Amino acid sequence: MGSRKGVRCGGCGSLERTRVLKLFLDLEGLPKPGQSVLHFAPERGLYPHLSAGGVATYDPVDFAPELFKFCNARKIDLCTDAARLPRHSYDLIIHSHIAEHIPCNITAVLFHLHRALKPGGMQLMCIPFLSGHYEEDLRALSDEEATRRFGQKDHVRKFGTADLRGTIGMIFRLPNRYSLLDWFSAETLDECNIPEAARSGFTPSTVLPVKKEDLLLADV
Repeated sequence: MGSRKGVRCGGCGSLERTRVLKLFLDLEGLPKPGQSVLHFAPERGLYPHLSAGGVATYDPVDFAPELFKFCNARKIDLCTDAARLPRHSYDLIIHSHIAEHIPCNITAVLFHLHRALKPGGMQLMCIPFLSGHYEEDLRALSDEEATRRFGQKDHVRKFGTADLRGTIGMIFRLPNRYSLLDWFSAETLDECNIPEAARSGFTPSTVLPVKKEDLLLADV
């Protein structure tokens, strides 16, 4: 994957962050029969697991649904559609590496996603945390400028580790420290080819299991 070698599964195509998502799903026993799942930018490796098992609704969505024909994804634009998501509708919402792409107020988007969770629901998210401070620019930038500032030409923001508690940490309750070893054994992480660099600290592969009650903004 880019300059990173040996991280993509030759079978399902998953990256290390996708495999960590699956580990959390298995840990929580999700999805349960009868539950409703909203899955953004659906990963091919997770699709069979999430769409099976007697779920009531599996809803794969993306801004560019034509990229996900394997699961018949529908289009959603989070800048206009997040506020229209029905309240208390999903047991599980999954998104990985989408928050840095959304060209509008990210706090509002994450709030509306959380509002759409049912009581007891979970938003399982992977946000790429990078060194430095939070930075955002919603203007039309050149590919070169966007890549220089945010790491990729279609990114509009960078989530920095230096001010994490003042950004995402003001929206959701975060652990005082982050280590996958608090949830999984080293042997399990080895078997899933999760590199040491992705196991502790807030990194580009960090997966946050955020439950309904972890929202700090308001009671929804």
